[in-house]
Amino acid sequence: MTDPVADRYARTEPLFPDWAAPIYLWVSVAASVIYLGLDLTTYSMPGLALTKALGIILLGVYALLKRAPVLALALMLSAGGDYALAMSPPQLEAGIGFFGAAHLTYIVIFALMVMGDGLKREGLVLAGGLFVFGVAMWLWLSPGMGALTVPVSVYLGIILVMAMAAGLVQGTNLIVIGALLFVVSDSVLAMRWFRDVLVFEDGLDWGGVIVWVTYYAAQLCLTLGVVRARAGAQAQTVNTDVSA
Repeated sequence: MTDPVADRYARTEPLFPDWAAPIYLWVSVAASVIYLGLDLTTYSMPGLALTKALGIILLGVYALLKRAPVLALALMLSAGGDYALAMSPPQLEAGIGFFGAAHLTYIVIFALMVMGDGLKREGLVLAGGLFVFGVAMWLWLSPGMGALTVPVSVYLGIILVMAMAAGLVQGTNLIVIGALLFVVSDSVLAMRWFRDVLVFEDGLDWGGVIVWVTYYAAQLCLTLGVVRARAGAQAQTVNTDVSA
């Protein structure tokens, strides 16, 4: 006998329709552009830190609407890092902690994908290259790290493992592109912090533009890549069930 309560909920429409998710995606892109414009033209203003985090928060909402809660967690942790680093003065240790936790969450996502779909062997070459790059960057940056040597060193190891794990994921290239863009963004940021490279006192801050554009593009690529990979895996499961 059919349970009338279960049958009623089975026919219930989702709280948010599928067409709503792309709206959050496009508003997120718009928010990131607005923040970049404000950051280049305004030294400090109320709400600027929240404006910086808003684009990533909206990506997190998009991930939730696409039924990817772990991805949403990684994005919300990243938004926490954005907010901490945009505070005046910047809360560097808190920002590093938030982003470290976000990368650990991404590592879990990629590990589960590799366990389910198998390992992309070409990614082992990328992993070797990232290891060499990481060692070289640490040796170059470490003299300027000072009191942040330990947290920055741990963070460097975590983000490199995240990018290595992304390179081992089968399927869409958006995931590995996003991970590598994240490495580029954080590398430029570290160069600015600890080596005073790409820091301009006058004129347009091209270093800051590079950091933000590559960072947001990284989060966007990771979000779309993981969502598409999940959708592909679910479609494959449905096809297998139908053919069985």
